[in-house]
Amino acid sequence: MYLMYVDESGDTGREPGSSPVFVLAGLIAPSGKWTEIEQTMVDLRKDLGAQYGLKASDELRGSMIMRKGPGDAARRVALIEAALKGIAGIKSVRVILSAVRKKNLPPETDVFRAGWSAQLGLFDGFLARAGGRGRDSGAQGFVVADRTQSAQLDKLVRALRRERPVTETYGWFRRKTRIHNKPLKHVIELPQHQDSRRNLLIQAADLCAYAVFQKEKPSLAVKANKGDERFLKALGPAIVKAPGANTDGIFIVENV
Repeated sequence: MYLMYVDESGDTGREPGSSPVFVLAGLIAPSGKWTEIEQTMVDLRKDLGAQYGLKASDELRGSMIMRKGPGDAARRVALIEAALKGIAGIKSVRVILSAVRKKNLPPETDVFRAGWSAQLGLFDGFLARAGGRGRDSGAQGFVVADRTQSAQLDKLVRALRRERPVTETYGWFRRKTRIHNKPLKHVIELPQHQDSRRNLLIQAADLCAYAVFQKEKPSLAVKANKGDERFLKALGPAIVKAPGANTDGIFIVENV
């Protein structure tokens, strides 16, 4: 059994002023290693406090650290980089990353559905591979997410168990595309929704999502300190290089 802790960065809006990208990051933890992973995150949190002056009351959220964290922008970027290295250093943890680039999407595209369908599909694929080979192979997985849009996510998960259209390219000489139904098979139950302020693993997922967002659309302070390059490099060892992902390990949705 695997748990995937998911958080997002950016928004799902299409109106002027909305973010250009909607990012989801999932931190995958084997259930048998949960106690060890959770304790490692507690220790990492303490180490970051001792080294960088992060307060005990501060969440490990990228945007919050860059706005109100200890020291100047360079110190805050270093803090986030150190946190991502700490996450990547947990041997049993893997990270799945997806991003919806809104610019070229058809106006009728539901950004929330597009992003979560991709993220859950990546997790389902990870679970299928984790369970070995065979007709009935595949591990099972469970999603833990922040409470944002919980009802909408529950409804989508139910729908994706019946129908999840996937576009595939095939053919060697003349490349063609086809759409077929690939419903979720290994993701069980409805997501569990928790308050991220009380869950270090959801906060860790937030840091991962923030790293992707800053790669796609870096803030001036992050870019000035090369955080747009440093963040994903720090996280690199934990990123699942899923089929269809780019060189950074991010699965990009941009033309649904």
